[in-house]
Amino acid sequence: MRPCLPMRGRPRPDARQPAARLLARLSQRHASLIFDAGPALGVAVLVVSLSFHSGGYFPGAPAAGAVILALLLIARVALVARPFTGLSAAYVLGTSALGLLALWTLISGAWSGAPGRAILEYDRVLLYMLAFVVFGSMGRSRDRLRWMIRGLAAAAFVVCLCALITRLFPDVWPVSQAIVPGRLSYPLGYWNALGLLAAIGLVLSFALTSDEREPRIGRVLAAGALPVFAATQILTFSRGSLLAGVLGLLVLIMVGRPRMLAGAALATGPAVLLASFTAYRADLIASDTPATAAAAAEGHGVALVLGVCVVIAVAARCVAFTDRRWQGWRAPPVLRDRMTIAAGLGAVVLVALALGAAGKIESQVDGFVNGDAVNSAQLSSRLSQSGDNGRLAQWRVAIGEFEASPLLGQGAGTHGLAWARNATSNDLQVQDAHSLYIEVLGELGVIGFVLAVGAVLIVLGGFLARARGSDRMTGAALLGAGIAWALSAGVDWAWEVPAITCWFFAVGGLAVSRRHRAPNEASWEEPLGVPMALRVGVGVMCVVLVVVPVRVYLSEGPLRAAVQALARGDCQRASTQAADSIDALDVRPEPFVLAGYCDIQAGRGDLAVRALSGALRRDPNNWEMHYGLAVARASAGLDPRPEGRIAKRLRPRDPRPVELLRRFDTDDPALWRTRAREVRPPA
Repeated sequence: MRPCLPMRGRPRPDARQPAARLLARLSQRHASLIFDAGPALGVAVLVVSLSFHSGGYFPGAPAAGAVILALLLIARVALVARPFTGLSAAYVLGTSALGLLALWTLISGAWSGAPGRAILEYDRVLLYMLAFVVFGSMGRSRDRLRWMIRGLAAAAFVVCLCALITRLFPDVWPVSQAIVPGRLSYPLGYWNALGLLAAIGLVLSFALTSDEREPRIGRVLAAGALPVFAATQILTFSRGSLLAGVLGLLVLIMVGRPRMLAGAALATGPAVLLASFTAYRADLIASDTPATAAAAAEGHGVALVLGVCVVIAVAARCVAFTDRRWQGWRAPPVLRDRMTIAAGLGAVVLVALALGAAGKIESQVDGFVNGDAVNSAQLSSRLSQSGDNGRLAQWRVAIGEFEASPLLGQGAGTHGLAWARNATSNDLQVQDAHSLYIEVLGELGVIGFVLAVGAVLIVLGGFLARARGSDRMTGAALLGAGIAWALSAGVDWAWEVPAITCWFFAVGGLAVSRRHRAPNEASWEEPLGVPMALRVGVGVMCVVLVVVPVRVYLSEGPLRAAVQALARGDCQRASTQAADSIDALDVRPEPFVLAGYCDIQAGRGDLAVRALSGALRRDPNNWEMHYGLAVARASAGLDPRPEGRIAKRLRPRDPRPVELLRRFDTDDPALWRTRAREVRPPA
């Protein structure tokens, strides 16, 4: 018999084909997950890392962040087949606004006479622009935006949880106390910034737990995070962030109209209220000594209640999926209508006014307008007071600087100098105007104001556009969080804290970008329409952009080491580190000041005069430079009084220039030299 031979043209049965198909499907699913969740992970890592570097406030962190993002952009342009798949008109407009703002910030040092100040501000704007460009270039998709919300909520939860641990368990995780120890501020270093991050996390988590499109596990985890955000926000005692969070939630509800709103509110509301009330009533952990044994015991009790609140929220949200009476229950359509929601809010306002709220509101407005200071002796009372804490005075100074130069402004980073000249009180040491929009007017004039506000509006417009699509809850969540940030930036210095601002532009770039659905963008092949010359040009431009941040980063480390050495009295090391900082970047005045004071202590008056004169050339309107030069001249046997008078004119209400003039009110060069060694730097 002839053996059976397989028929030609027909595939031989292969038992491995189903496994191969399954493996292919798994690989495609993993690629899609990486494609959508990868950018969210990047933003989350950026937020957490900046948070644990003092919120990114100090110069080294924005410089390092800008360099890292520039390297990512170079890698993307070099390796990805279509590196700018997200290119759209709004994306180009937003990039242009931020890029021109960065350029305008940098060149403002030409007319301010303080290029070192302008460079530090430039680094921050460059960081925001690169975040916008890098994440927006990837193109948006519905799943990618949803992962962004999850990643941001997770990052905020990690930061807030760590902050609570340091306050509730000071015996386990001790941290150095802030300027106001009673207000929770670690790790960002500023209580209002931490409060805003908690508010953003609360808005995003509530959106996730009330969104029917979110998987059940996501809704449950988001519900468990809400009490943590609420307790963190209360312990910061930040009225602005609390109001911003409430407004963000209202925007989320009005725009998103979540179908599971009632179920989510009933499941998580009691736990959130209990956590907030417990944190509000904890007076010892909100005192000037939050690390005592009694405060630690109170913190442990608060932690226990907070843990119970998390369990309650998680359990209640799980019941909504297991109990048939809850499963699939939604609010009636009439309660999801925008007009009905608006009418309900209006009715609440009318009832409140009828119950006498109008008089209380008038009293609070009067307290803010008249510039009342909030009593910090009882921190919990802050939430019922409305004093401006000096903000109105700072805004008046910034507006006065704008009126003096409406087109150009006074130059980036110069608000602190204007405050020193014009402040009616010396109680506040101010560097920022506590308002992005007013400060930009004073420092960068109308041109800078238009660019900054335009960039913010473009991002908010992108969030609003996403809220009008099929997955409106995603856009509504981002719009609510974005509105919270934009309002806070108007009454505080959120702009100067990249940990709470960088996400706004990163996700904003993604929101305004063109939609893209490809599961895998990576390719080593050169695509049609993207010539190599363009790739090289973009790479070269990125290298040029980060030259300044690299030099700032290289100068910041030695500068901080010099400050610490001078504080220890080690002038030899301070001088060496100051010289290293100058070698890396010679436009900043601080290393010259440090070297000059070390020369004064060593009796090298001529070198001190040279160093402090160099500092003065780099920051001519800073009273501290004139103060230091006066001391240096005294050390060299030269008359210090002319420079002392200039310091007094630039800081008229500070007692230190007055004391300096009194100390050197003599014509004896020998006394000048002797007394110069007794003077310490003003900061």
